[in-house]
Amino acid sequence: MLKVLIADDHPLFRDALHGAVTAVRADALVVEAASLAGVLDLVQDDDDLDLALLDLRMPGMDGLAGLVMLRKVKPELPVAIVSALADEDTVARCLACGAAGYIPKSLGREKIRAAIETVLAGGIFTPDAAHVAAATRPVPKGRAHDEPFAKIGSLTPQQMRVLELMGEGRLNKEISHILSVSETTVKAHVSAVLHKLGVASRTQAVLALRRMKELQDAGA
Repeated sequence: MLKVLIADDHPLFRDALHGAVTAVRADALVVEAASLAGVLDLVQDDDDLDLALLDLRMPGMDGLAGLVMLRKVKPELPVAIVSALADEDTVARCLACGAAGYIPKSLGREKIRAAIETVLAGGIFTPDAAHVAAATRPVPKGRAHDEPFAKIGSLTPQQMRVLELMGEGRLNKEISHILSVSETTVKAHVSAVLHKLGVASRTQAVLALRRMKELQDAGA
């Protein structure tokens, strides 16, 4: 049986996606979430999901960070972004972060159904040829260094959480308490974060996080 996760904070659009999924297969089982936290709860212990349809601007997503986190938690689960945005740069960034497709909300139900079928068949769906060209174009060598999200995408979910708490000005002791881990573990995560981001200090790591968010906001 086909099992699909629909994650969107707008009930009406969840209903629309539900209809598109059942148009693909009438007996499909659909589970729903309205936030990234809800998504992570659902996928944690569910190995039967065939596809996740993920709203890019849902609560908790924090731009591409939510997609990256879901891909880290459930790398085997195909994830198609469903968004009101449809610019080439956003499409390219989502595919670079592991999305199996990008479905604009402006598409009609029939095209959304076809997009879902494409992803389920193992293909990668993008809205048109221009988006395909942007999404599959090789990333210039300098771009990974210029755009922090490329490096931040290599962090594990726990490392990402540590970085976010560092961004809030939390000390290791506070992070230890919040995450219920030892300070030694926190220090190990901090070291891993600095290494993966290619920076020498916590301040530089936080600046990299802020830069990524600025790029996401600019792209929105």
